[in-house]
Amino acid sequence: MTQRDPFDSLALTELEEASGELHRRIGAALRRIGEVQAERDDGAGDNPRRRVAALAAAIELAGSTLAAVAAGGGAPDVRSDRHPAVVAAVMYATPAIPALLARLDQDRRLLASLARSLELRLAEAHVTPWGHETLRQLLSEIAVAEPARCAQALERRLAVLEAEAAAARTAAAPEP
Repeated sequence: MTQRDPFDSLALTELEEASGELHRRIGAALRRIGEVQAERDDGAGDNPRRRVAALAAAIELAGSTLAAVAAGGGAPDVRSDRHPAVVAAVMYATPAIPALLARLDQDRRLLASLARSLELRLAEAHVTPWGHETLRQLLSEIAVAEPARCAQALERRLAVLEAEAAAARTAAAPEP
């Protein structure tokens, strides 16, 4: 993770609002992509459901990290959220887009609640699954930066799908 100076100046409520807006964009894009297309790989071994499930797993890991710090214990130190079995388990536990989006929203709220409980300690550095980071850096990465990357990827995929659908409609249109 790299230092994200612009996020350091944001209040926790502003980080939460930005995260919420990014999650709304993710939800809108994933719903428009639809169940069938969300399961289809993009040719690079990724698909929209897998991408969103990986985000949920990352948020859950960040939540566990903040919970461990709040409890005074050791934080996890392994990026288990990227393991294919973990992502597949999240996908299995959320078999439809509405369930996946509901879980994502619950995870986002859990992370926000834990961050609020640690608000006075966000400048503390800890060993985390993302390396030796401050809690604010971890929160900025997982609440804003990673959802932004996910939203952008879903929106790019949606644009491709919509362009393909438009081309198919044009090709199927009768000649004048």
